[in-house]
Amino acid sequence: MLKNFLKVAVRNLSRNKVYVAINIVGLGLALACCIVAYLNSKYNWDFDANHAQIDHIYKVHGMHERQGDLHEFGRIPMPMADAMREDLSGVDKVFRFERHVFTVRDESMADKVFNTAVCYAEPGFLESFTFPLVSGNLSAYHEIDRAVVTKDYAEKFYGDEDPIGKILTVFDDTGISFNFVIAGVVERAPQNSSVHFELLTNFENRFRMYDDNVRNNWASFAQNTFVYFNDPAKATALESQLEQYLPLQQQANDGFQLTRFLLSPMNTHAHNSREIWADNLSNAMDPAAVLTPQIMALLILLVACFNFTNTAIANSNRRLKEIGVRKVLGGSRKQLINQFMTENMTVCLLALIISVGIATYLVPAYAAMWEGMELKLELTDDIGFYLFLFGLLVFTTLLAGLYPSLYISKYQPVSILRGGLSIGSKGGLTKFLLATQYTFTVIAIFASVAFIQNARYQDTLDMGYDRDQVIAVNLLNETQYQKMKASMMSNPNITSFASAKHHIGQGNYGATLINEGEEVNSNMMDVGVDYLETMGLEILQGRSYSKDLEASDTRSSIIVNEKLVKSFGWENPIGQRLALNDTTTLTVVGVVEDFYMNGFWAPIQPTGFRLSSLKFEDDGTYSFIACKTDIDHITEVYDYLEAEWNGKIPNKVFSGFFQNDLLREAKTVNNNIMTIFTFLGVVAFILSCLGLFTLVSINLIRKTKEIGVRKVLGGEVGHIVYLISKGYFLLLFISSVIGVTAGYYLINALISDIFTNHKEMDAFTFAIPMVTIIGVSLAIASLRTLKAAVVNPVKSLRYE
Repeated sequence: MLKNFLKVAVRNLSRNKVYVAINIVGLGLALACCIVAYLNSKYNWDFDANHAQIDHIYKVHGMHERQGDLHEFGRIPMPMADAMREDLSGVDKVFRFERHVFTVRDESMADKVFNTAVCYAEPGFLESFTFPLVSGNLSAYHEIDRAVVTKDYAEKFYGDEDPIGKILTVFDDTGISFNFVIAGVVERAPQNSSVHFELLTNFENRFRMYDDNVRNNWASFAQNTFVYFNDPAKATALESQLEQYLPLQQQANDGFQLTRFLLSPMNTHAHNSREIWADNLSNAMDPAAVLTPQIMALLILLVACFNFTNTAIANSNRRLKEIGVRKVLGGSRKQLINQFMTENMTVCLLALIISVGIATYLVPAYAAMWEGMELKLELTDDIGFYLFLFGLLVFTTLLAGLYPSLYISKYQPVSILRGGLSIGSKGGLTKFLLATQYTFTVIAIFASVAFIQNARYQDTLDMGYDRDQVIAVNLLNETQYQKMKASMMSNPNITSFASAKHHIGQGNYGATLINEGEEVNSNMMDVGVDYLETMGLEILQGRSYSKDLEASDTRSSIIVNEKLVKSFGWENPIGQRLALNDTTTLTVVGVVEDFYMNGFWAPIQPTGFRLSSLKFEDDGTYSFIACKTDIDHITEVYDYLEAEWNGKIPNKVFSGFFQNDLLREAKTVNNNIMTIFTFLGVVAFILSCLGLFTLVSINLIRKTKEIGVRKVLGGEVGHIVYLISKGYFLLLFISSVIGVTAGYYLINALISDIFTNHKEMDAFTFAIPMVTIIGVSLAIASLRTLKAAVVNPVKSLRYE
């Protein structure tokens, strides 16, 4: 029976090549988008799935209370790991892991110098997290002068040559070198892993190379402390045992006290880590990056399926006699349904096959949009992918073909063979489906317009400082500062430069400012003389810092932004006295215009600037030197600084950046989502236009004689086109109104969730989708009607 159904299905489909092509292409594109959405979601679901024992690993966190709110803090005191190993029963492994970026080179290869994620770990790290061994000894990092590297990192130095036994030299922040023998090579962790390293060595080197004073200091924090349980059920009981260490931390650190400790399961950690302070492990994907492809895939699949349903109903008029004859000869409705569903499934199967081919291009193109994403279409190893394809085939077949099959098969043979039946003559269902298609299409176009407008807005937004004319360089020690300062002084294209411990977009610290009993939480930045001028921050009241008053300004002055002035409600801010964290009294000497500290991600916040001479602390944090130049020379100056750095500081990779690059992430997100919705809008629009073309064709078939009669009675072609097309205008107008209304709420919520600072939607955001949809679609409907209206009425009246 199935064989016969397939034969008939192939014959019928071969007679309707245009109908089949429309649906296969439309469904193929939609299903390819579903494949992209599935792989994108799976990439996020599988975060840390590469680690076989991830369910046994927990990260120890603290809780910190600030202004009545509890915040999860991703670090615990440095000595606590040693104390846990000695004091606590029930925990099987305790190990710390830290990551710092240093310059590494092989002294025999002078031209190969790389900034490297040098990591320190205690025994238990590689035994708990999964990094498959390629060669050498996995436990080599237990020894202080040995290192384990990833295969990819070794290939940067040695290509296909065996790296075991090679010596790599690591230069710390002060320029002191440390040699490590490569004794193990492992596979690199996939990008959807919380922990990464390029070079791993013993945790004892963290104290040798970085800071030995923190070893037993309960006021200092380790970046990451993990515990491993053979039986994960014991984790709950351990949390209560950690409370014994709270007094030690609280006594040691008056300024930052933890209120309790907790365990964060590593099998869910990556999905929650965005809400954790000071967590330096990799996050799972941003919810917007997961949700956007899912929305895109669902919308385009619905549009394609509705188009399939419309064209299937339209095509059924050609098969009315076949249906009637089969029923007269004893064919049951069930058999007809099976026949039509077989045809529908055949179309969906062909579309699915094509979608896999389309996806081979879409998947890498989509992955390239997001930095660091590794998205691959695996056709051999992923059984789940084939289960997804099978489920997608069944779902699409039922969604697109079930109703037409039930609808077509219900008619009685008497009605069919009398010749008075025309399926879809009322057009209620087809119009509803078409209106729904157009609603989805309008939403997609609305989203494209909104993100395009937002991208232009953010490109031209006044950030409150000169983002296009500034280059900054990361500095780690006084030697680097003096050398770069000399280079900047000797370049005539550099109009000003200044040092800073904290730089706009690259760091600040929080503080409580008190004025007459009123408290305001503020961002604080320690900067050098001329920093405000170099960054282009405008002084609105008072004065800036100067060399002549450097000593007194350093002790007792502060410059604030407008937001801080408004927070205190000052009318005359100059001369106001502020207590900083209850310990230091500062006088306001100037007010700068508000500026966006963190680009488009956060609102303008109260901010204060303190004058501070550049000090390099042995804490691994960068300081900065920023310079200003004419925008026409910005690239030339950057190349000059890079060349100067490489000549004067050969053991460190140049770490300069354009100030405008700090906004690159926002631009990337904007452009990527804009690209996704534009693609969705174009595809949905094409499919919707095809659906409209089909509906107009159905209507014209029914009205062929009416058109002929009107022409014989003197009706003008233009009037006939108007009468037939006006119903579509109302349909398109209603769809457009619903689409822009739904689009406003959906897209406004999405864009507000992504960007704190974004462009509000205006009349053009609403008008462009409506005008585009109504204008183009009416043109299609009118031209199709015009083609029928200009036919000789003799032919129309003879039409059967």
